[in-house]
Amino acid sequence: MKGLLTIFSLLLLATLFSVDAFAQSRNEAERRLMVEDSYEAPRGQLFDEEAYFRGETYLNQYTNVIVINKAASGPMAQSLRLYTNRQLMLKTKVSTGREDLEYITPIRGVINKIFKGSTESHWRHTTRGFYTIKRVENANYRSGESKFKMPYAMFFNEKRGLAVHQVPPDLSGGEAAGEAMLGKRASSGCVRVHKNHIYTIYSSVLAADKGQVPVLDTRSGRPLVDKYGEVRYERGYKTIVIVEEY
Repeated sequence: MKGLLTIFSLLLLATLFSVDAFAQSRNEAERRLMVEDSYEAPRGQLFDEEAYFRGETYLNQYTNVIVINKAASGPMAQSLRLYTNRQLMLKTKVSTGREDLEYITPIRGVINKIFKGSTESHWRHTTRGFYTIKRVENANYRSGESKFKMPYAMFFNEKRGLAVHQVPPDLSGGEAAGEAMLGKRASSGCVRVHKNHIYTIYSSVLAADKGQVPVLDTRSGRPLVDKYGEVRYERGYKTIVIVEEY
């Protein structure tokens, strides 16, 4: 009996040690990963709709303006608006990042690499700010890391791998499970859109195509200037994405 108690005590101590080590490792990952980038805009409303409608901002030099509110609650929470040439074309519910840490243990990372899913711990975070569309993919696109489908992905922050795309049709529980979460934070950072609305956005981006657009500061939306004080321009997609939180 005494021997059994000793074995039980050792097993209990080993379990407590493992739990403590796991918690410490997770806390360290949180401190390391959950840090906002220097280019990220502060919380609050970033898009001045009235000034845009009056044609008074540099945003008017873009054909399309996509405005996303990543707030967790409120009348405009988890919404996307598409404006084309100063007209509101679409308003719909979306899902942005969960704003938490997805902690991937080494064992789970190996399993995910073989099947599907992220292989490294990451902050499921949607960055605020002003971003031009950088890359557009087709209906068959899959994430390079997780292998999940991202139909009609339109990348606006490639550093973080963030895109506006259709709700993935291969989520656990099926596409309907992802669609049921629209209007709530649910993604790993991308902006998920219902399949009935994504093509409207996608086709608008392709129709606007590329051209000379002002280079805007991602935090403020103000145009950057060169050493002579002139506004800088570059060739890029004539669609800008604004992610705000209010």
